[in-house]
Amino acid sequence: MKKTGFSLTELLIVVVIVIILAIFVVLAINPSKMMTKSRDAERSKDLTAIATALDLYLADNKDFKGLTGPYLSTSAGSNSAQKNDGTSWIPIKFNTISSGTPLGTLPLDPLNNDTYHYTLGIDPVAKTYEINCVFELPDNVKKESTDGGNNANVYEVGTDLTILP
Repeated sequence: MKKTGFSLTELLIVVVIVIILAIFVVLAINPSKMMTKSRDAERSKDLTAIATALDLYLADNKDFKGLTGPYLSTSAGSNSAQKNDGTSWIPIKFNTISSGTPLGTLPLDPLNNDTYHYTLGIDPVAKTYEINCVFELPDNVKKESTDGGNNANVYEVGTDLTILP
């Protein structure tokens, strides 16, 4: 009588080969680097969105009167951290812009901790602003040093890139 099928040894060899291939795939993809790259892309997008909202706010004949700054995204309580009504980490009422609210919620840094957060500096007299963040990925260090700002260690966006140190 002839038996068909695989022996235990053959099955173990196939399982070992599949595990080795899976390890190579995971190392080639490098999921942690992809997550870091994704967080940096979100930071860049968020700073652009905040800058656009601030530009619309100023274009609506509003000003920064009474604001001092700097404002950090880590300073807001979790309940109001993303509100656009002036009670969040940026104390500006974006919901009063005549053309409509440019931001449904205020962005927060994906990690939002002592190292990775957003910082807003303003000059109420000149009606200018600067928003900063730090990128995680070493590939983005060049962006930080060539953005035209006064700090080569942070990514700066705004109308006056010398407000924050």
